[in-house]
Amino acid sequence: MIFLIPNAPILPDTCDSYLDCAPTQLIELNGNHWRKILTIIAKLLTEPGEDWRIVRDQYIWERAKLCFSADELPLKGECTVIVGKTFLEQMPIPQDAEQIVCRKHAVYLSGSYIWSPYLDYRQFPNVLIEALKTRLKVSS
Repeated sequence: MIFLIPNAPILPDTCDSYLDCAPTQLIELNGNHWRKILTIIAKLLTEPGEDWRIVRDQYIWERAKLCFSADELPLKGECTVIVGKTFLEQMPIPQDAEQIVCRKHAVYLSGSYIWSPYLDYRQFPNVLIEALKTRLKVSS
């Protein structure tokens, strides 16, 4: 799964890319903000019976790719989560997109694209994470 995120993390001097870093390094350097981002990604990618903490800390880069501009996205194919409002002008939500609403928050699905709120628990609570995971399992 690809996540198009509007802000790249600060990397340690020893890393050329986020892929060269352990998630714990990114969290240590970038704080609670990136802990939340990586935790929500891990929860979305966790299979039944798995602990999201282990997925986040050990396997996240095997399951998730991060992009920080629309130009970095592959042309098509992989499930892509467009995070937050930053990219809506470049990649607007189609009018016929399926909507999943939980309380006052929503995600939109169209083809292999998902438009999601920012990866923060106030905007993307656990109930929405679970609803999206359930919907993705139904379509696969």
